[in-house]
Amino acid sequence: MRLKEIYISGRVPYERGLQHGSQASEEIRRGCIEYRPAFEKKGYTWDEARKLAMKFAPYLQQTMPDLMEEAKGVADGAKVELSDVMVLNTRYELLKFKNGKTSYEPEPQDAECTLYAVEPSASADKEMYIGQNWDNSPFIGKNLYMLHIDERNGTKILALTEPAQLCRSGMNNWGVGIACATLLSTKDNANVTIPTNFMRRRLLQCKNMEEASKCIAEVKPSVSLNYLIGSGKEGRAHAIETNPEQNYIIEASMGVLGHGNDFVGNPTIDRFIPADSHFTRHFRGQRLSQILAEKRGNIDVEHIMTCLKDHYGYPASICNHNPEDGLQTIASTIYCLDKGYAYICWGNPCQNEYEKYVI
Repeated sequence: MRLKEIYISGRVPYERGLQHGSQASEEIRRGCIEYRPAFEKKGYTWDEARKLAMKFAPYLQQTMPDLMEEAKGVADGAKVELSDVMVLNTRYELLKFKNGKTSYEPEPQDAECTLYAVEPSASADKEMYIGQNWDNSPFIGKNLYMLHIDERNGTKILALTEPAQLCRSGMNNWGVGIACATLLSTKDNANVTIPTNFMRRRLLQCKNMEEASKCIAEVKPSVSLNYLIGSGKEGRAHAIETNPEQNYIIEASMGVLGHGNDFVGNPTIDRFIPADSHFTRHFRGQRLSQILAEKRGNIDVEHIMTCLKDHYGYPASICNHNPEDGLQTIASTIYCLDKGYAYICWGNPCQNEYEKYVI
């Protein structure tokens, strides 16, 4: 099953946003409705979530005015309020806290996503691959689509996203790609800063690893997140475990990198210490590294696909089948950074086919 594809282009950010919003208006309106129970579970009404989300707008207008203008265009194109678009773009930050709380509470939360990178030294064709299994609520999976973005300044982007969001994961024509996963730390707070969906899009405007890594280093996030960045031209990748106090860089080991939802750089700040009884948050990254490395030097797309279908630890496995707990793999991605295209599976990869998408 193929994802809906949306094509936007132009040098003016607002115009790109108009194109995005008008083509995804149905999905955006549906997202505004279907996200409400998630916010209600945290104690927010939709109006309260809107007000909190709009607190990010003045800061973004100062720091990322181009992307803020694009968000305004998305709202106008979809004929919804800007505050609705801002909720959808800040849901990662807002849903990390209960309403009225400004610091974390030690409550159980589900982990999301398993990331990987295969550097040229470990691949069969000596090319660069990154990607992930994106695990999240099933309702989110219903509304995904692909964005083809031509900024008419030399940069073209292929991004997988959900309604109104500027980016979730993707790659650009400069050979830079990103994948991201939830991290939760004891340092998380509710400060206003650049939300991850804006940062992800900014990273895909970068032309190399140094530029992308510098973007992350210059911003202190309010909540933790794992960014995996790869460069086809440079043939390397690393994960950056961000948190409000200090970032930790995790390099590939002999050309292979797998990462789940646990802090490797500093486990003492992990909100899930000690690990839960099922070890669902502390084995998937290690497991993916292990099974990818079984063909080190000969890793190809078919082997990556096989690894992403892995059911060790089922149902909370790399290929996640845990909808009763609000999680399952909603998309599986393989970004071929040297080749300028991606293989994306919509849903669990063990049950669905990978489709090819070109920048």
